[in-house]
Amino acid sequence: MSVTPFSPVGTAAGARQPDLLAAAGRLVPTLAEQAEKGERLRRVTDEAAQALRAAGMFRLGTPSCFGGYSAGVRTCMEVTAELARGDASSAWIAMVYTGGSLIAGLMDERAQEEVWGADSDAALVATLTPSGSSVAVDGAITVSGRWGFASGVDHAQWAVLAVAPAAADQPPLIVLVPLADLTVEDTWHVAGMAGTGSNTLVADEVLVPAHRIINMGGVLAGAYAEHAEEARFRVATSSQLALTVVAPMLGMARAALELTIRTAQRKPMSLTTYPRLADSPSVQLAVADAASLIDTAHLHAYRAADDLDRAAEAGRQLTVAERARVRMDTGVAAVRSREAVDRLVSVNGAGGFAMSNPLQRIWRDIGTASRHGVVNPDLGREIYGRSVLGIDEQPTFII
Repeated sequence: MSVTPFSPVGTAAGARQPDLLAAAGRLVPTLAEQAEKGERLRRVTDEAAQALRAAGMFRLGTPSCFGGYSAGVRTCMEVTAELARGDASSAWIAMVYTGGSLIAGLMDERAQEEVWGADSDAALVATLTPSGSSVAVDGAITVSGRWGFASGVDHAQWAVLAVAPAAADQPPLIVLVPLADLTVEDTWHVAGMAGTGSNTLVADEVLVPAHRIINMGGVLAGAYAEHAEEARFRVATSSQLALTVVAPMLGMARAALELTIRTAQRKPMSLTTYPRLADSPSVQLAVADAASLIDTAHLHAYRAADDLDRAAEAGRQLTVAERARVRMDTGVAAVRSREAVDRLVSVNGAGGFAMSNPLQRIWRDIGTASRHGVVNPDLGREIYGRSVLGIDEQPTFII
């Protein structure tokens, strides 16, 4: 039985592309079959990555002029959430590659040609916490340092890195570097989202030409709207990147509900006279609560996505107040998804923690993913509260 408590409906602005969503749905069984192996390997399996690539999931953020989909925020989120019904880690790397492509699409045409000229499915990892150091060298820079949490590095060809500026009075930079110029340290040993392979990238005086460098402040503020034919470049990149992180969590919560419904139809309730969990009023109430929490997560996430897509279509930047609400919606969607999974785990009982049961992996994965820095719910509340109260100063640049 497949249950979708909240049915996504495309809007006029940023309408979803049914073919992409259907393609993602067809991948679900393959990704589910590969999920346990990917967790053991601590990376998405080659089989799963090849399936994602063949289905166009690495092309969601590729510019249309290079054969990509240039998908809007709502479409990207619906597709990624669908992938997560099969495997959260596979969905996560698809989401990361889409974000990396969004940033690379802001760069000089020469950089875009280098990335996608010969391969419209080129995958780009992105790690945007400014780190390392840069030194100016004849119109270029050399970059050195370490960048953690590079999700999907095993199947990527390029890296988008945030780098400390060469001079203290300058903003951080974002550079585009071939993976071949970097080394990877095996640092990803975690309880959840193990399959993302989020290891550490290391650069040692890597030369980056000027056409593969952009200003990080400008990127996050939406200042690189040069590609007017692509609506997604017209709104702040920071809001898009933060919000899309919750999409795999929406899919995880739906998968947990579907698993629980199947279990409830056949499993008796221990130490009671109920022949099936589904016959117990307490289970009925818990499942109703979980389904409603999932509905809430979807409603908040897709409201924010539609706000971004409509603004992009209209060619305007969201106000700080609107972006603050998007950040609040991001945290709400993550927490409600996690709460839903927690309730469903309790319905399943101790059997849900058997290593053979996918539910325990979903529980660990969403517990980890929902603690990502950009979905921090308390910080989101602080940002939103400041905005509602008319306080201009904010504690973060990612709004």
